Amino acid sequence: MYAILRFAKYKGPEIGGIEAHNERAKERYASNPDVDTSRSLVELRGHYRAEAERQIAQAGCRTRSDSVRLVEALMTGSPELFRGKNPQEICAYFRHALDFLTQRQRAETILSAVIHLDEKTPHMHVTFVPLTADNRLPA
Repeated sequence: MYAILRFAKYKGPEIGGIEAHNERAKERYASNPDVDTSRSLVELRGHYRAEAERQIAQAGCRTRSDSVRLVEALMTGSPELFRGKNPQEICAYFRHALDFLTQRQRAETILSAVIHLDEKTPHMHVTFVPLTADNRLPA
């Protein structure tokens, strides 16, 4: 069994697509027919791009067109990790994973943490603005 943590950096226009997927903005997903949006645990917290730009401006960071504005962490595990687990146990796993991340990234920069129980393997998308404690944008 393995825990899996993958990071991806986003700079601009693609942020809207990431938000739509994570927050389950569509009713149907042609690219993944396994998605059952009634089984997603989603709490919409605003628009990623606008909030990222607000935090970056508030920190006083200068940006270029190719500056990374958002990082997404995909947190999951190998399928056998979740076998026989009920939704409460799965959510506890993801709460622990989010605690791990917030020990390394300032909690106020986290825009969203969404657990998807509606695909083959449960997973969580965590999006955050990559600002350091001294207000640098190093990603």
